[in-house]
Amino acid sequence: MQGKVLAIIKSEDFIQLIRYGLIGILGLIVDFGIYSTLTLMTEMRVELANLISSSCGLINNFLWNSYANFKVHDHLIKRFVEYYIVGQITTIFTTICLFIFVSLLRQDKLLVKAISTIIATLIQFGINKAITFKKG
Repeated sequence: MQGKVLAIIKSEDFIQLIRYGLIGILGLIVDFGIYSTLTLMTEMRVELANLISSSCGLINNFLWNSYANFKVHDHLIKRFVEYYIVGQITTIFTTICLFIFVSLLRQDKLLVKAISTIIATLIQFGINKAITFKKG
């Protein structure tokens, strides 16, 4: 049993997931920093602020994942378009969550953003590993 756990921890998939999470934290700092600035210091609607801030986070994360995590440098424009589309699909998910829970149900905008972003990140990892950063 202990050998299987150690094998999982040492596996490339697990290491990439950990790196993806660390890069995601950096992206969250970018995303949340811009989102917070736009929503707390201006009168910008949360949905528009989310689209802008998540785009900035996506660009940041794509560059880090390409060079530091999955280490694929070929077809960068194609990979970026795929990554951005996947990211925007999950951005639509977080934006819908913000609209429902913040705009309609008056829940805390930072809490809703955080929870919906965590769910979106797990979805993104699976899709990006299988499609966007597939080697070969």
